[in-house]
Amino acid sequence: MRTNELYASPPVRKFLGPVLRPGGERLTRLMLALAGPLHGALALDAGCGCGATLALLREHGARAVGLDLNAALLREAGDVDARVAQADLADLPLPDACLDLVLCECVWNLTDKERVLAEFRRVLRPGGTLALADIYARGCRTGDWPVRCCFAQATDLQTVMEQVAGAGFEIDVIEEHTELLKKTAADFVFRHGSLHGFWQAVTGDPVLAQMACDASRASKPGLFLLIGHAREVT
Repeated sequence: MRTNELYASPPVRKFLGPVLRPGGERLTRLMLALAGPLHGALALDAGCGCGATLALLREHGARAVGLDLNAALLREAGDVDARVAQADLADLPLPDACLDLVLCECVWNLTDKERVLAEFRRVLRPGGTLALADIYARGCRTGDWPVRCCFAQATDLQTVMEQVAGAGFEIDVIEEHTELLKKTAADFVFRHGSLHGFWQAVTGDPVLAQMACDASRASKPGLFLLIGHAREVT
């Protein structure tokens, strides 16, 4: 039986704070730099969580909107000077071709991935930017994770690129940032004594913790960053 979302579990919240993802602010700042000039741009943080990235978008001069399904996290995001609302990323409450940037960090793998990409393409203006970061599988894909997390629906990187291109995007940049994921994992291991200790703190159950360790060993999770732009509709 699965427990609640990994990102909302106390061990993760306690360590990662409002960032809630591997790579933290460092990876977000890199994504924003690659996304190009943002001053005056209308940007969506898709899965905004506590609002950490909304604050960075505002810092870069963007007009930021945040959407998330988690009402508790949205209450925290309310402290950021940006508009936020509760919404499903597979059914965005936004008009067609209204955005300059959609940014989605370690949330896409938790969704109906093809529907969400279609929604991202719908709400982006032609030429608008998609900035996507998430987990991918460097080994065997496995769904045997005892926690709802971005590892469970991870695919290989080739599949990621095919899905993004198939949704109407040209891929401009794709980068490997697995070292940032490994650093986060190492920090969790240091705090909990072992990877098993971390997963036991998350799940509260040694059997489920072993399932997570086995799934991690098989899938060999990696972290990617992708920047693309919405193709013109012909």
